[in-house]
Amino acid sequence: MKHLTHLSFICTVLFLVSCNSEPKELTEQEQRIYDSVSKAEQKRVSDSLKRGNPLLILPPDSEYTGTYIDKYPSGIVKFKGFYRFGERHGQWFSFYPNGLMWSEMHYDKGLRHGVNNTFYLNGKPRYTGFYKNDKRDSIWTFYDTLGNLAEKVLMKNDREVKRLP
Repeated sequence: MKHLTHLSFICTVLFLVSCNSEPKELTEQEQRIYDSVSKAEQKRVSDSLKRGNPLLILPPDSEYTGTYIDKYPSGIVKFKGFYRFGERHGQWFSFYPNGLMWSEMHYDKGLRHGVNNTFYLNGKPRYTGFYKNDKRDSIWTFYDTLGNLAEKVLMKNDREVKRLP
């Protein structure tokens, strides 16, 4: 019976302590440990996703700001760009394994916004167009593998408006 009374008292104390609505403020050391564990977990998940899709571009962590460069095993740059608070921002480039440019894209706070130029493996243009708030919005020009004009399409809000002569 005495054990039951002690157990009841301990449960009551634990209940009262856990009901405290004030969040515990972490010490500087606890925050550093938490941040390092969090970033290590983010990197583990990011690396796992990249193994599943080698063309996936993810920042080192969700708050990363700085230059991002990913390379092929040969050492040739695969992707190059800038992250701002974990989102792509500014001009981004991607390259084929032979080093030739695959695409040039512009971002604003994680959204495609600006000129998009894409190239064939032979270096000839594939298509070019403009994004506005992550949606195709302009005249998109498509080329054949020799670099000759194939077609032009007017896009508005990511929808085809009309094909141009």
